[in-house]
Amino acid sequence: MPRAAATGPSMLAITSRPCLKEAVKMSSYPAGWYPDYALAGHQRYWDGEHWTQYVYLPGDQESGSGRTRRKLPKFRPSAQLVTATYRMLFADRSMIALLFVGAVVAATAGAAIMFPATYWGHVTPGWSGGGVLGVVVAGASLGAVSFVLQVVAGAVVAAAVLRAEGRSATAREALRLAWGRRRQLLAWALASTLVGALLRMLERVGIGGVVAALTLNIGWALATVFATPVIMVEGTMPVATIRRSAGLLRRHFTVTLISGVSLALPWIVLAVGSVIVGTAGGFTLALAGGITATITGAVMLVAGVVGFCFFAAVSSALSAYLETFLYRYAVGLPVPGVDQHWLPPLRPA
Repeated sequence: MPRAAATGPSMLAITSRPCLKEAVKMSSYPAGWYPDYALAGHQRYWDGEHWTQYVYLPGDQESGSGRTRRKLPKFRPSAQLVTATYRMLFADRSMIALLFVGAVVAATAGAAIMFPATYWGHVTPGWSGGGVLGVVVAGASLGAVSFVLQVVAGAVVAAAVLRAEGRSATAREALRLAWGRRRQLLAWALASTLVGALLRMLERVGIGGVVAALTLNIGWALATVFATPVIMVEGTMPVATIRRSAGLLRRHFTVTLISGVSLALPWIVLAVGSVIVGTAGGFTLALAGGITATITGAVMLVAGVVGFCFFAAVSSALSAYLETFLYRYAVGLPVPGVDQHWLPPLRPA
């Protein structure tokens, strides 16, 4: 079965050409018979635009039983893709620590802007009520947080690409590659900040604004699911990034949705459990009437906070690796440890 040629730039290319802007494009194929990875040994007919139902087993033409009609294989949840994501990430556990530290640095960067403005400048940061200066401070703080998180996410994606290419991935090398895309990541952080500010403002308009903000938020999340891999591999700016990411999602919506949900769900449950434990600890601490209750509440509160941060870091790292592997699949590059039989047929654009 034809696969898109691996024409996309690799992380090796990023290392030597950090300003690479060429978009990864899938190759087109002429009509004809190609190997079908969903049916070992068979070939399937490609009409130049789509796969057809016609398959045959080479060598059986003489018996007259070779060419048959067989439907395209139905998609099954890609357990191998999720398993490969777990295996590759836990071989690079430093990426989890990197995300954890990155979240702390991002929060510190945001506070470094907001606290002085609030404490000494008597500014009320926010999207309403604080005036123009309040909006500027809130936007600057959110932008700083977003940029730090984007650089860290870019580093994790870089590590995933390095692993996929059979190379070792260290936090230092991953951060170096992400810093090589700092201009694109900064532009994306600014775009994300503007969208976030718009959503906050819409939410204050009324029920219509809340509905509009929710719709825009869902649309933005879907359209940008491949944003970080696209930026890191292709070096695109925001408009091109959104267009490219949305195009990949349209062609591979099912595999992206099912793989993402099956990967994230258990970690969401664990994070929610941590919030419940932390909240219960906070109430216990507030209402404590003795030393035992105080200690119990404090332990529960700390455990809840630490657990939430840890589970959030693991979930974010897994999502970054999964998005990278899905991106590689979408552009026709091999995904390590994944049997293509378990993925839907790759249809050249």
